[in-house]
Order: sequence, then C-alpha cells, then structure tokens
Amino acid sequence: MNYRTVKSVINSEMHRVANLTMYQPLPTHDLQQIDPFILLHHHGPHRFEPYNKGLPFGPHPHRGFETVTLIFEGNVVHHDSQGFKSTIREGGVQWMTAARGIVHSEQLDKEMQEHGGPLEIIQLWINLPSKLKMSRPNYQGFQKESIPVKTLDNGNVAVNIISGIFGGSNGPVQSITGIQLSTISMKAGGQFETEVDPGRNILLYVMDGEVTVNGTKLTSRTLAEFENDAAGIRIEAGKDSRIVFGNGEPYNEPIVTHGPFVMNTTTEIMQAMRDYQMGKMGILIEE
Repeated sequence: MNYRTVKSVINSEMHRVANLTMYQPLPTHDLQQIDPFILLHHHGPHRFEPYNKGLPFGPHPHRGFETVTLIFEGNVVHHDSQGFKSTIREGGVQWMTAARGIVHSEQLDKEMQEHGGPLEIIQLWINLPSKLKMSRPNYQGFQKESIPVKTLDNGNVAVNIISGIFGGSNGPVQSITGIQLSTISMKAGGQFETEVDPGRNILLYVMDGEVTVNGTKLTSRTLAEFENDAAGIRIEAGKDSRIVFGNGEPYNEPIVTHGPFVMNTTTEIMQAMRDYQMGKMGILIEE
C-alpha cells in the first residue's frame, strides 16, 4: 500500500472563551482550512463548579455551513429557531446543518449548572458547497448508544462511526455532502490502518496521547495536514490516544467568512447579516 505524505503538523493555538480554555488547530496562521473542514475548537477538559453560569454560547446565528459538536464529557443542550431541541450526553454528537440560516444556542443542562461537573467537547465547522448553502436547515442529535463502534487490533483500537461507512457499519448521521467522520480511541501499542480516496481531504486531529501517522509523530492537540498523493493511512499509538478522523470531497470554491457566516462572496455575507437582523433566520428566546 502507498501511504499519504504528511505535509505538516499544526499545533493548536490556545484561547480563552469566557471561563473555558479552547484549543484551536484550525484555522491558524499556518493553515486556513482543509477544504471542506474550516474550523476545529477543542474545549476542555474543564470542570464547572456548582452554581455555574453554563456555557457562553447563547443564541447566535449561522449560515452557509454545518456545525458538529462531539461530546466527550458532560452534556450539551441544543435549542434552535427551527424548533429542534435536545440534550446530548457523553459519547454523543450534535450535527446541525445551518444552510440558509438558523439561530441556535448551546448550553449545559440545569443539573450540571447546579451541581457542576466535567466538560470536554469538540466543535467542528464543515463548509457547504454553494449549491447547498441556501438549502433547508436541519438538526441531527444522537446519543452514544446510537453510534456503532468497530473494535480492531485485538481490542487496542475502537472506531466510533459518526457518519459514512467503515468496516461495513454505517454512522447514524446522514451527511448531505458525503462527509465521513469518526473518533478513534487507541491503546498504547495499538495500530490502525485504512484507505481514503486520494481525491478526498483528510482531517486528523490528536486530542491527546502520542501517535505516529505515516511515519510522522503527532502529540496532544496537534493536527496533520496531508498531501493528496496516496490512499494509505497508518496510525501507531505510542501512548493511549484519542483522535478525530474525517474526510470529505473538497469544493475548490472561493470562501468568505465573517463571524458566524461562511459564504462564497462578500455580497452574500452582507445579505446574511441583513437577513439575520430582519429575523429571516428565526428568533430564539432562551427559556
């Protein structure tokens, strides 16, 4: 098998968002996007004290892309202007297609706000192609029990299949752009091997641990940027590790971003701002 070349290793930038520590490997000064993946935020691990104010993600708009929230510890209550509402707990996923526009909030449930507890989440932004940016918004939320797990290498590797197909199993999320997304847990010494069509771009982020990917070492909170020169991916874990692993077809379209809006032109961004201000993305009032 021919293996993809790791072009570069991107270190996360650390930021503060209210009382949360956030690690951001995408975008950075060195890497703006891995088309169609445009942003990755790793929040935590964090422990909330009792009687806390919850997450600092009150009602806000989005247009032109999808938000994916992976919950590793704690819970996230999703509520949006289309009427979707759910609480997803540890091991689950929230996948929101903002498309032509939606207002949503992400919060801790009342029990966790009152009693406190640990939180670790990843939020990923996935761009939509121009032909789908003004499609109907949608939300999909799945608990851990709905996400199939494929165990490999004598139990040293566990692949949680969120969207797409792996090893004959389908992830529960129906991606409108064919995104394949999984999380991988590896024990020290574990080995994982797969193939990804060379025409598709790969997102590989190491949450924690230490792995060697196609001969290149990656440590905690680092992201691999690949060439599109081969299909093979081989991961060897030097320590217990957790990885976010996805791939998608690049759109090769111009991209213009402004805060919560991701479009193809500045004119479209200005229209998104006007539509939000006029209430065309809906209105969300926190309970």
